[in-house]
Amino acid sequence: MAEIRGLVVKKNGERAEVKVDKIESELKNLPKYLDCWNPVGAKAGDIVGAEYRDFDQKQAKLIIYGLPVAGILAGVACGHSMATFFHIDELLPIAICIVLWLLVTVNYARIFKRDAVREGQQPVIYEIQQAEMVIDMGKKG
Repeated sequence: MAEIRGLVVKKNGERAEVKVDKIESELKNLPKYLDCWNPVGAKAGDIVGAEYRDFDQKQAKLIIYGLPVAGILAGVACGHSMATFFHIDELLPIAICIVLWLLVTVNYARIFKRDAVREGQQPVIYEIQQAEMVIDMGKKG
């Protein structure tokens, strides 16, 4: 049995909100709803197994600080490509693309830091479980 068993209420990108089944779960003192990472792609209505996993702080710092650097590099490449395509000076397209890519990557890194790094442990969905089927054969007469 999973440490945490519940029903996916809604999916939002790589995250899923899970309504915890406190009777079926091994852990006690769980909240009614958990916001979990969803690497298995569970959809709303799926019964899932989840567990708390420790988060590697070195990998987290690599993501938090590496994403903005990757955003700068992507902005330079995007701006250079646009300047070459439109036959214009490179400075303005590169500056605009760097700003846009930085906005996206810094926002993602901020959300990642808020959700994962602060807690040290993160609930992660690791399996989609089959619901028990109830078959009513009915009366034959």
